[in-house]
Amino acid sequence: MAAYIIVNYQVDNPELYGEYMQGAAGALGVGDGVELLAFDTESEVVEGDTAGHQTVLLKFDSKEKAREVWESDAYRAVVGKRLDATSRHFGVLVNGLGD
Repeated sequence: MAAYIIVNYQVDNPELYGEYMQGAAGALGVGDGVELLAFDTESEVVEGDTAGHQTVLLKFDSKEKAREVWESDAYRAVVGKRLDATSRHFGVLVNGLGD
């Protein structure tokens, strides 16, 4: 069953975030079994009050694959830049509907 990671954050340091972006797609395997479904820099809060302005939606083959990629050495090597460059972030891993 497909799974999705949804992350949302406020970019506070665009330069450092740009450094993260240079390595993130490759580290996450985008285009190699991982689909980038949404990348919105102008997300709108419709409920709650902690969301940032940027949202990313990634699709994986399964929750196991998503965890494997998210916790990989390749992604761990770059994710610190995103965390340092952003605030008000959250991320969720969710199952998709049956195939």
